[in-house]
Amino acid sequence: MPSKKRLSRLTSFENLKLKLTEGEQSILDGQQGQTMQRVLKTLVLYGEALGAERLVELNGDGHFVIAWATPGIAPSFKMLDELIDAGLKTKLPFTLDPSAPLDFENWRLRPEQERLLEEMYRDQGRYDEKILQLGLRDRDAYSCNPFDPEVGNLPEKGSILAWSESACAIYANSVLGARTNINGAIIDLLSYIAGKTPLAGLLMDEGRQADSLVEITTEELPLPQLLGTVIGMKVLDGVPYITGLDRFLGKGLSDGTKDYLREMGAACATYSAVGLFHVENITPEAVEQGSDLLLPDYTRFQIDDKAIRKLEGTFSDGWPDRDAKPEKCFIGCPHLSLRQLNWWSEKILKRLESQNKNRLAVETILCAAPGVIEKYRSDRMTYEGMLDVGVRFSTSCAETLYEGEVCTGDAIITNSSKLKAYSTARFFPDEELVGILVDGVIPGGD
Repeated sequence: MPSKKRLSRLTSFENLKLKLTEGEQSILDGQQGQTMQRVLKTLVLYGEALGAERLVELNGDGHFVIAWATPGIAPSFKMLDELIDAGLKTKLPFTLDPSAPLDFENWRLRPEQERLLEEMYRDQGRYDEKILQLGLRDRDAYSCNPFDPEVGNLPEKGSILAWSESACAIYANSVLGARTNINGAIIDLLSYIAGKTPLAGLLMDEGRQADSLVEITTEELPLPQLLGTVIGMKVLDGVPYITGLDRFLGKGLSDGTKDYLREMGAACATYSAVGLFHVENITPEAVEQGSDLLLPDYTRFQIDDKAIRKLEGTFSDGWPDRDAKPEKCFIGCPHLSLRQLNWWSEKILKRLESQNKNRLAVETILCAAPGVIEKYRSDRMTYEGMLDVGVRFSTSCAETLYEGEVCTGDAIITNSSKLKAYSTARFFPDEELVGILVDGVIPGGD
């Protein structure tokens, strides 16, 4: 047991604005042990920094950002061991971002790249076991698309969460109508161990009001990756209310619209601090409240075809050698849904057939959650057909592979603006990318 002097120093918060319940105060007084005391102290100080009046109970499963044991980024083993030794685990199960970039079988990296990654992630096995002990739902609960039915972390509207992965938090807030701030790594874990999070920001009605109006005036539906990037770069922070997309997507949330908004949101969160958007006639709160969500002094932005084309022109840059031929293509950042896997399969196989070819010219990896790939494999003819033409499937994450600079300089192509942001990959729209994969040539010779 810690000394009374130690307990006093931990709990003597002067001028504390955050109101504590009797149960919370008893934890801070050390009645559930020093480790739990430190967990709650961290959350109280975090809540004070956010200006929260109190802590609120979590009622939806977690999703955390750090799935890999990278020194200096992942939680320390000392902290994890202390939590485990104290018998603590999360009050609700959680899912994690994609597993560490060690899928050498499907990525076929150079030997020196594999050696560097093995060294960087030498403690990954230990980390995986500790995270499982602390409340990870199961050994397949790794994806940056946890909402898919095959993954099953689908919060209900109004659920209170403490998520940390920005691409997941923005989708949960915007498309599902759940409520979470974009919390920091480690704060996510501690929040779910305590079962509480500060009541502030996007958890509150006033924090979910829109401070900007984004009018989409394009002649056709923009690529979600490009539109999300433009929105993020224009808005930077706050909550945008987006109009004009229902002209193309229709009203409400079809599966295709959900995929579109997930891609758009991931791009937006990559290039900004936006954690929530509303889309007129489509997202739940916009359907319920309409333009009443807009604050009186909102800022107005307009996005037209010119803005989309301007960004797309810059996104094809990136390689040190612009004359290089594409070596590899990663698709699925964020992870693909089953519907998207089937779309890519149809496009690739039909394009090969039309060109009288039986093999892709560019190594291609499609990334999705373990459960999604398992479901996809149940269509044996399509799955084996894709393997035969050279496509490989991975449950890991290309972003973590390339943001560590282990593979910097490789001639990578992608349809992901998020991967583009963290690497030297060149971005191409989906339909154009299909042609490059089959022909091995970038249009225009660029």
